[in-house]
Amino acid sequence: MMTVFWQLRYRTNDMDDSPIIFYYFYDFSDTDHFCTLLEYRFRASGHTRPIRFVSWNCYHEEPGRDGDLFIYDAVCMSALVDKGYLGQLPEIIDISDMFGWVIDKSKVRRKTYGVPLILCANALICRREDDRNIRNVMELTERVAIPMHSMLMYYYLQAFCNYQDKSGKSLQVLAHLKELMGGKEALAHSSFAEYNGIDRFNRKECTYFLGFTESLRLFAPDDYVVRFANFSDNDEDQIPLFMVDFASIGKNVREEKLLDCLDLLEILTDRQFLYDLCTKEGQQLQYMLPCSKSVYADLAKLDPLYDRFYELLLPEENGVFRYGPQFYEEFYKRSGELQEQLARAFDREIQGS
Repeated sequence: MMTVFWQLRYRTNDMDDSPIIFYYFYDFSDTDHFCTLLEYRFRASGHTRPIRFVSWNCYHEEPGRDGDLFIYDAVCMSALVDKGYLGQLPEIIDISDMFGWVIDKSKVRRKTYGVPLILCANALICRREDDRNIRNVMELTERVAIPMHSMLMYYYLQAFCNYQDKSGKSLQVLAHLKELMGGKEALAHSSFAEYNGIDRFNRKECTYFLGFTESLRLFAPDDYVVRFANFSDNDEDQIPLFMVDFASIGKNVREEKLLDCLDLLEILTDRQFLYDLCTKEGQQLQYMLPCSKSVYADLAKLDPLYDRFYELLLPEENGVFRYGPQFYEEFYKRSGELQEQLARAFDREIQGS
């Protein structure tokens, strides 16, 4: 692919040496390590153009209009495309190693706007000695560490996709999770900003942990069982949904800078780069889930859990967690409304008891 890019370079007289403005999701991996590793690889490939990394909370705000490259969660992809931030992905970018369902289910109006980098799964984790072969969250009766305040809308939408009806079962799932974590007061203090679920799980105050696979790197050494959470009372998750971090090129990037951005995308999807990112260059597993299939065999040599992760990520019925073009206007407004509904329901339970 690099040969194609260099051939294209000889056809342009553009001498622009302005920096690449790179908006990256602030919680994407260990961001300092990511930025250092990417720039090192970019320089090692002969590039001299500066990169200006801009930390960005893609969930709560739009990026600047000066962006050339973006890393973000797919939940806001449709909004970013609709608002004119992202350009269509050129066909010369090789995506053949990606999980096919991720590519197919992340298109906007049948067009591809980014390359998937890392998957993120809501995982239910316990120590093997405590494992009861839980099939869904409704079978849980033990105390569970849950970052519910921050993840409420995601849990609700996953439950809604499982039931596909208006019977109120989705709200029943949320009410059950609220009880598992300790009720109304625990819900109010379960945002990521003040969440202590990892410490509580390590102290064995909670038998189960509902969170992300990345938290495994912070757990005390032990033998853990990891399942992707099923937000229903069904034996199997009918529509498994995964959050996905994407990289996209800005809509207005042109000429020589565009070619440099394409080279950065090639580095981002390189097997060795992803392995180094997922292991802090071989020093410590980060327990992230790369979108490139070939990386799993390498990671499984460090922890056989990755063989199981790979099996769970293969099925074509897996889906990408997406929201519509009104993400920034609607998503957290509706999340607040859900929290109020749960609080009112809890108050009614207390008054009726």
